[in-house]
Amino acid sequence: MDIDGKILRPHGPTASGRVREYHLGRKRRMFQITTFCPDKIGPGPTHVYLIEDEALILVDTGLPTDIAKNIFYYWRNQHIPPEIESLPADYSEQELLSGLKLAGHNVEDIDFLVITHGHPDHYLLGRRIVGLSGAKVAAHVSDSHQICNPWGIVKLWVERRPALMAMGMPPPRQGGRTQPTMKPETTDLSLRIDCPIAFDGRLSLNGFEKDNVCVRHYAGHSPGGISILLYDDDGREAVMLCGDTLLYPITPHPDDLVAYLRTLKNMKRLENVALVLPAHGKAISRLRERLDFLEKHHEHRLRLTYEACKNPHSIWQIATMPRYFDVVVDPAKFNPLAGQEAFVHVELLQLAGALHRSHVDGGVHYFLNSGEKFEDVYERVQNIVDEEDTTILLRR
Repeated sequence: MDIDGKILRPHGPTASGRVREYHLGRKRRMFQITTFCPDKIGPGPTHVYLIEDEALILVDTGLPTDIAKNIFYYWRNQHIPPEIESLPADYSEQELLSGLKLAGHNVEDIDFLVITHGHPDHYLLGRRIVGLSGAKVAAHVSDSHQICNPWGIVKLWVERRPALMAMGMPPPRQGGRTQPTMKPETTDLSLRIDCPIAFDGRLSLNGFEKDNVCVRHYAGHSPGGISILLYDDDGREAVMLCGDTLLYPITPHPDDLVAYLRTLKNMKRLENVALVLPAHGKAISRLRERLDFLEKHHEHRLRLTYEACKNPHSIWQIATMPRYFDVVVDPAKFNPLAGQEAFVHVELLQLAGALHRSHVDGGVHYFLNSGEKFEDVYERVQNIVDEEDTTILLRR
């Protein structure tokens, strides 16, 4: 199996636009097309994947540039950098469409669109793709409420904002872009799902189903995260398209840390995965090594979280501690991803009985640890992760 690929077009000035070709067998090919996504409000450029088989399948879509500029910077009340402000509204779309042509296809050729999970940079360009191609859309049922709801992103924002304030995070400052050309609360951002995914096994797409194209549900980064396994002609080796479940060199933000740690454990059972291709960043050639690293990473972050709460700490105080993240998190600036990352670690430690809420002051919640050795606490954490049958009701 070809794990190096061939670059058909290099990156452009926005670190996106690259097209790389992979061979899955004698006649089957796959193309990685990198589309623009800003790293200040997201994880950076998004890789989408075009699979040539008996059907033409596009995995993920990327984020429309006009939506990035008019909605996401607006919500964060951040100034748009001049180099991004000057980009055409359809910049990421044109990167995708030109990448398809370089691969020898037109957008009208796409039969199916598979969404790895319900985050905006993975499906929001889908409406345009479906409108041009008539492609049928597949996604996991656990993320369908987000993808299919016209105001799902607004709903998430409205529901999550009070929790962010309870963490102690400062609200977004005024002074960013306040007059967007589209309003998030009245802009339909939904995508209809035609082929719901509910079970692992062969990927079933409205009549297309083959042994060498499989799907697995891996929750944790989002409830309905999936990975696509593409086996070679002999069924011996596979390339895994993992969405954001695994990333390199950055680490994914878990939505549910218990589910995510279970996913890492379950991924270790995979055999003969020659290459892992994430939706952002670099390829992963040593799957087991990356899984071990991510487990150690979260063990270390759980330790930092637990030890910080020797005295009462808010979640935002934890998130903005020196060396909690690899980059400095400014305590005076609104940063929901940093707050969410600290929160899921506090949540798991609470579940393990190692943290409790000590008090609430001004609407901000503070947490105190149990005074035990962290090694004893982490043993209980591991039990929660390992004993899925006995802990399945704890979070219901």
